[in-house]
Amino acid sequence: MKRMTECDLEGKAAVVTGASSGIGRAIAIALGAAGVGVTLCARRRDRLESVAEAIRAKGGSAHVETADFFQVNEIDAAVRGAADHWGGRLDILVNSAGIARQASLIDGDTQDWREMFQVNVLALSVACREALKYFPESGGHIINLSSLAGHRVPGRGGFYSATKFAVRALTVGLRQELRLAGNLTRVGSVSPGFVDTEMLDEYFSKGGADRQGSISYPILQPEEIAAIVLQQLSLPATAEITDVLVRPTGQLI
Repeated sequence: MKRMTECDLEGKAAVVTGASSGIGRAIAIALGAAGVGVTLCARRRDRLESVAEAIRAKGGSAHVETADFFQVNEIDAAVRGAADHWGGRLDILVNSAGIARQASLIDGDTQDWREMFQVNVLALSVACREALKYFPESGGHIINLSSLAGHRVPGRGGFYSATKFAVRALTVGLRQELRLAGNLTRVGSVSPGFVDTEMLDEYFSKGGADRQGSISYPILQPEEIAAIVLQQLSLPATAEITDVLVRPTGQLI
C-alpha cells in the first residue's frame, strides 16, 4: 500500500478567529511555527499584538485584524484585510471564536442566548462565506471549533449546546454544498471536552460554580487541541478528517 504524504503547510496563509487567547491563540502559534502566514482575528488588539510578537519571535509571520464578532461588516473587513495582506489569497480558516454561558432554557437571559448564537453560529458562517472568496481553485481548508456539547447536552447548557450542534450541521452542510459545486475545499471540525481556558473559567464563575470544585481530573490544554488541528490540516489533499471528538481522559461523557 502506498503511504500517504503529509501536506506541507509552509507558505500557506491562514485566518484564525478568536486568536487572542485560549485555543485560538495556541492554534495561531502552532501554525506560525509550521511556516504558515497567520492573520490573528479577535476584538482585543493588545492581546493579538502579543500573540503576533510570540509568532515572530520564533521566525514566523503574523498579521493582526481586529473585529467585533457581533458586527458582520467587521468580520467581512477582517477577512478581506487578511487576504489583501497575504497577496490576495487565503488557504486556511480556523474558526475558534466562541462564547459559552450557562443560560437556562427555563429562565435564561435572552441576551445571553442572542450573543451565543451571534458569535458561535452567525459569525462563524460569515467568516466561512467570506474566506471562500479567497481560497485557491484547488480548494482550501476550514476547521470549525465545536464542542462535546455539540454531541450531548449538559445541564443548564442547552442553548450553548444548541449553538454547537448548529456548528456541526453547518460544517456538514458547507462541505456538501462545496462538493455539489465541484469545490474541493475541505471542511472539518474539532469537538473538545473541557479545555483549560479563560472561557471555561468564565463559564463556571458566571454560573455560580468553581471550576476546580466542579472538575476532579486533569483537563485538556489548548496546545493539545492545536496539535489536532495541525494534524487535520497536514493530511494530503486526497483525505480529510471531518470531525474529531477529544475528551480529557478522566471525563465521563
